Amino acid sequence: MKAAFFDSPGRVSVRDVPEPSCPPGGLLASVRACAICGSDLRTMTSGPADPSTVYGHECVLEVLEVDRDVRSYSPGDRIIVCPVTCGTCDMCLRGAYHLCRRKEQVRTTNQGGFAGLVQVGSEAIEGGFILKIPDTLGDLEATIVEPLACVLSGSEKTSTGPGKTVAILGAGTVGNLHMQVARMKGSRCLIMIDLLRSRLDANASFGPVALVDASTCDPVETVREMTEHRGAGIVIVACVSARAQAQAIQMADKQGEVLFFAALPAGSPDATINTNLIHYSELKIIGARSASRRYFDLALELIAEGRVNVTPLVTHVLPLDEIARGFELMKSGAAMRVVLVP
Repeated sequence: MKAAFFDSPGRVSVRDVPEPSCPPGGLLASVRACAICGSDLRTMTSGPADPSTVYGHECVLEVLEVDRDVRSYSPGDRIIVCPVTCGTCDMCLRGAYHLCRRKEQVRTTNQGGFAGLVQVGSEAIEGGFILKIPDTLGDLEATIVEPLACVLSGSEKTSTGPGKTVAILGAGTVGNLHMQVARMKGSRCLIMIDLLRSRLDANASFGPVALVDASTCDPVETVREMTEHRGAGIVIVACVSARAQAQAIQMADKQGEVLFFAALPAGSPDATINTNLIHYSELKIIGARSASRRYFDLALELIAEGRVNVTPLVTHVLPLDEIARGFELMKSGAAMRVVLVP
């Protein structure tokens, strides 16, 4: 089968590798679709910790083979696999399953969806970490379940709701999902900020939202002018940018909340921020990553029911052999979401 690898910083290639077999107590599945996530772009750009790792986590799988001891799945089922966790560590016991301290130890398989086939280990089945995709939902739309689950998890950490002004730095897929979730929760004053006009324009059709082109103005001053010089009650950083993290703190209202939703590259993880603003304005700084099973269930329901519109977000569909082009489209901002179809 074919699989993609990050050979070195900025380089990705597709190679032939041996086909995996069905693992004991698990499933063997084919990859129907796998989207390129912003975190994949960050890893590809900075270089992976292990060049032998196959990445890709926003994927839709089709069950091909089932171990004889498995009864709950059949060939032909379309599935999404949630992050597998231990369920017994202190983080799992407090409900923060996505921060499981032992998740690396409980996984028997660890290959992403930038490939033709994927093994699904017994721990995913036994722990209940597999979602079946309804027939009414297409493969392309289903690739957005994972990022929406993460957005829902992050949004729950904030007080997003009626009467809240929400400013979002980054108008890509994740920024768009944050905007849709904020509106669904009752927020009506929404501001989206990006350096790329094309990204901003792609969000214009999703309903009333103020679009701020940060390439032509000071976004901090603009947000303050739009909010009677108070600032936004909730600011979400949905882009990989140390400057955006600093700007987010500057544009937050007193006792505002700043959600850091995107990580910085491993080689340059530091941002210079004005901590006096945190102190004197009593800001709450929140970090958010990944999501547990319950958010995947909710994301699948919202997309399947059309309450979150994800169809326009998939702007490019490419074969796995063109993954390098897909990363270029994401990096340039020409694409909202690129989905690879092996």
